[in-house]
Amino acid sequence: MSRRSNSTHDPHENQKNEPHPWLEEKVYAHLRQRTVDLVRRSVDSLRKNKQRVSLSTVAAKSKELDTEGKGISESAILDNPEARAYYEQHRSWRGPSRKRAQPLVVAMPTSPGVVKPGRDEQRVRQRYLRMSKEVLVERLITTERTLTEQRERWLSQQDEALACRLRAETAERQLADLRQQK
Repeated sequence: MSRRSNSTHDPHENQKNEPHPWLEEKVYAHLRQRTVDLVRRSVDSLRKNKQRVSLSTVAAKSKELDTEGKGISESAILDNPEARAYYEQHRSWRGPSRKRAQPLVVAMPTSPGVVKPGRDEQRVRQRYLRMSKEVLVERLITTERTLTEQRERWLSQQDEALACRLRAETAERQLADLRQQK
């Protein structure tokens, strides 16, 4: 029995990083090929029956078709390059047909514009969803500032209106008093 001693080398480290060649040949290659075969059979069966081809439907169909009844998981499809390529070639979902809209970078005015009462709110919502978080925060702060200024202006106008009303009432009382004295 020969032992190699190396104080800086962990003998178990090599086992963790590099699989044994016989495992690769006898176990892993077979499992990879089983995954590819099940993905191909499942996808072909789904397409033949005009069913949706997605990760979940392929995984479910593989359980039906597998002689062992185990099937394959969604992660096995994604982790196996050959199986993933076949799935992606035939999947139902194709993604957006056009480029994704770029976030709106809008130079915000110091006060928000006039809002029309009959505006299309769904369109406004879509525009807001394209804006970046930073732009939305700035817009919200500006809107809050404008709302606060308008409230202060309204309160000031109400104070002035009340003061005018009180002066008018005082003037009317004085006028009434003068008329009674005559």
